[in-house]
Amino acid sequence: MVEPRTLPNAAAAARNAAAGLVDPRRCYASKVSLLVGLAYPFTPIDLIPDRLPFIGYLDQAAFVVGGVGLAYWMLPNEARRDARPAGALAPGRSVGRFAAWMRAMVLDCFAAVFAVPMLRLATGVWPSRSDVGTFRHAFRRFMPLPPLMRALATVPAGREQLTRAMLASWLLADETYQGRLRGALAGAAPTGDHLRVWSGPPVTFLHFEKTAGMAMVGALAAQFHPLQIDADPRRAHPPHLFSALPPCLVPRVRRRMLVWGHYDIEAVRRLGPGRFTFTMMREPRARIRSLYLYWRGQAGLGLGWDGMNQPVLAAQRLDFVSFLRSTDPAVLNYIDNFYVRRLTGRYVGLDGTDPLARDPAGSLQAAFDTLATFDFVGLTEDSEGSLAILAERLDFPAPAMRHVNVTAVRGCAEAGENNPRVRALLGRLTSLDATLYAAASEHYWAARKRGESNACGTSRFPNR
Repeated sequence: MVEPRTLPNAAAAARNAAAGLVDPRRCYASKVSLLVGLAYPFTPIDLIPDRLPFIGYLDQAAFVVGGVGLAYWMLPNEARRDARPAGALAPGRSVGRFAAWMRAMVLDCFAAVFAVPMLRLATGVWPSRSDVGTFRHAFRRFMPLPPLMRALATVPAGREQLTRAMLASWLLADETYQGRLRGALAGAAPTGDHLRVWSGPPVTFLHFEKTAGMAMVGALAAQFHPLQIDADPRRAHPPHLFSALPPCLVPRVRRRMLVWGHYDIEAVRRLGPGRFTFTMMREPRARIRSLYLYWRGQAGLGLGWDGMNQPVLAAQRLDFVSFLRSTDPAVLNYIDNFYVRRLTGRYVGLDGTDPLARDPAGSLQAAFDTLATFDFVGLTEDSEGSLAILAERLDFPAPAMRHVNVTAVRGCAEAGENNPRVRALLGRLTSLDATLYAAASEHYWAARKRGESNACGTSRFPNR
């Protein structure tokens, strides 16, 4: 049984209509609809001539009833309740269902007509049929978002653009927030892409000096938002000179999606499991030559912390042969079986003690075991190919690699292969590293030949 409803009298209707025009809760579309509906009978526009008996007044009645009804339908719920005349009952369930059906029909008709152009304008691409269907379904659903925003949020291309717009709005915020953002990004190099958000696994890059690591990081960091990249300035300090990633910083660094630096395996292990860990390796003798020539071209006092200047100043003060014969622990840890030391944490102490020299075979096996746990090991000699493999493993488009910190040879002929003393010294300093690199290179090229993208992923290094 339908409940009886009292109809509003003319005075109450006029009073509510006048109050609705100045009600701040009424949207502009509702006010315009009400004004157009009430003003039409007084305008010279006449869609149906009045000289036709009875029929001539249908357009005026339709405009008045339609304008008032549409204006009432656009009111918020609380304003709609206040607009009801005294004594009027709330609409029955059938009336509520009819209003909901009418609203859904209007929204669906609007989405059916404008879905494709709106998606094209919002995403920059022509939508597929499934995207249009998803858009139309979300457009008519109720969510705490405007129809257009909630519909775009359900389409993959729309989500990407909305995410970019969100990040751009952060960067266009007030000066106070921009100052906080600049403080958070202080020391970040490279800074990443402000319009990207990395949604893949957390990534850790153990950066060996002079192995094209900065070029690799530059290409990889472009896939991350700056706030996702660890900006710890300690990452430039070798772990045997400075306590990289101390325990007090681990919780903060662990939350970053990209962590990279001149760390060793102990610092990487502090970040915990579940991270994609990779590194780059270069032929050991070529790496030492490049390191020496790079240091000779640097201003020793311009590298930051004073403790890092000692090996740089030694390279600038000594010729290549004397540099290779150095007994300074700060220099030895950079050139004497450097890979094995970084992968095991066995460095030359300030007192001259050397745990690697006491057990070279065990140290090499420990380095093999550590390298086998990495998800990927690339080669500097094939840096473009390594970047392509890394991009395939992490599922991002492989960008062009831009080489940075390229060493310029400046009249250091003694660093060449023709010097027998250099060959002998380099052979002694890289005896363990050469074995480790040969296995890594063999494994890498064998995987490339088979067309595998996991050059050091699923298949591990053999036990040695």
